Amino acid sequence: MSSDSDCRSVTCQASPNIALIKYWGKRNEELILPDNDSLSITLDTNDMHSYTTVSTSSSMTCDTFYFDGVQQTKLASRMQKVLNEIRRRTKDGKIKFVEIRSHNTFPASSGLASSASAYASLAIALTNLFNLDDAQSTAAYLARIGSGSAVRSIYGGFVRWSSEGECLSSCVFPAEHWSEFRIVILIFNSSKKAVSSTDAMQRTRQTSTLFQARLSTINEKMTQLIEAIKNKDFNAFAKIVMMDSSQFHAVCMDTYPPVIYLNEQSKHLIHLVHAYNQMDGDQTTKVAYTFDAGPNPFCFIRQEHVDEFLRLLKYFYPTVNADADKQVSSDADEKFSSITLPVTPNVLERIVLTKIGSGPKIIS
Repeated sequence: MSSDSDCRSVTCQASPNIALIKYWGKRNEELILPDNDSLSITLDTNDMHSYTTVSTSSSMTCDTFYFDGVQQTKLASRMQKVLNEIRRRTKDGKIKFVEIRSHNTFPASSGLASSASAYASLAIALTNLFNLDDAQSTAAYLARIGSGSAVRSIYGGFVRWSSEGECLSSCVFPAEHWSEFRIVILIFNSSKKAVSSTDAMQRTRQTSTLFQARLSTINEKMTQLIEAIKNKDFNAFAKIVMMDSSQFHAVCMDTYPPVIYLNEQSKHLIHLVHAYNQMDGDQTTKVAYTFDAGPNPFCFIRQEHVDEFLRLLKYFYPTVNADADKQVSSDADEKFSSITLPVTPNVLERIVLTKIGSGPKIIS
């Protein structure tokens, strides 16, 4: 990094967001304009985040990018697109190049929305570094052209990404609206997925006969889900979210060649959640799941049921992995033996217990 007196830098933390109603399909590849509205939860930066520092000075002769301390030989085309847009908008013609240093506290490219947090933190850092007008909407635009779902990580709480107008995002409900809401993330596989979301979306749009049918259901589901969140109706919330997750993966399977993100462990968790919800014989749904473009489930639950659910996980996914087990303070509960599913040891790499986040933070 340059040590010149005109060197400036900004650091931003942004967390991934988890889609409740999925975005899948772009009607404009260049501007990343989505085919449908989507709704998400932004996670707490204390538990999962991308940490991005952007620096600039007049002596820099090219753009450079470091990920986890390692200089990358080439900037990704979408990162270059974001930087080109910054240069078009900046009022300081002397500043032409930047140095970007980025780090994730969680695995990248494994269906955990790492590109969303990475491009959101980059967009906010750039917007602040160059003091651009309309900071939040500008950051949202920059994040979107970098990675579509990153537009939702610009805000905290429950966030809607509109498919109309300027296709920007907005906070529907802040994090404190549902303060007892928790998210349990199970990382079964942190490896890079075989088919990127970008490639899979294009393939789906071209070949899936279910794709248009899915689009026709989105608006009604959005209305129902927003109402469920407004009323903190977890039963209604859970049903809509789980059904949308299943529909999304059905569309992926209907793609040719099929895109298969779920693995056997994913399916086991789906069966386990439904069995657990039915275990007490009442009508109360304790936990819901969703899967993004990867095998790792995001489980939604209220605080009152967290301890029991963690014991359930310990019973069915026993492990010698201390990192996966550290969230569970008590022993597995034998009462879960009534659930007739196989116990699968040592399949969990990590458990992350988190909550709804209030949005990105400027660190310096």
